[in-house]
Amino acid sequence: MNTTTTRLLTRCTLWIGALFVATSLHAGPAEDYAKADAALASGDLPTGMSLMRKAADQNHARAQARLGDLLRAADSESEAVALYRKSAEQGDAAGEFGLGRAYADGAGVKKDTAAALEWYRKAEKQNYAPALDALARAYRTGTLGLPRDPEQAKAYDERVRALSAQATAQGAAR
Repeated sequence: MNTTTTRLLTRCTLWIGALFVATSLHAGPAEDYAKADAALASGDLPTGMSLMRKAADQNHARAQARLGDLLRAADSESEAVALYRKSAEQGDAAGEFGLGRAYADGAGVKKDTAAALEWYRKAEKQNYAPALDALARAYRTGTLGLPRDPEQAKAYDERVRALSAQATAQGAAR
């Protein structure tokens, strides 16, 4: 190998190395979300919240919904609703459900059962178990403007059980 070829290979190697370091230093929102989830699972709330907010600020829909849940639990309903709305507008089922729940409870927004039902139905179309469960309860109790319908409630309960069994089977297969 001549000197020119060696220099060229060295430069290419340095550029590739620099690119690798630059991309590994900046985690994307999906990585931030995964790290936040792990931190929260281990009980590290400050790190989890910081990383979740970082991912949410980068428009990561699931992070927006999850941060909304955390903020709602901390009685910051208005901020939670704003995050749920951002997530829901991206079609994320967790955001749709969170927004529906906020409307159902009147938490951070004026109570609006029609809006709650609309957002629950959107999450239902994605087979989001918490939305299915909320709809089952609504049919069982005759709330959200729905009639009492034990059969419909039972059908939703069965869907939730089927999703749970499917998730369990997928977890066991990994």
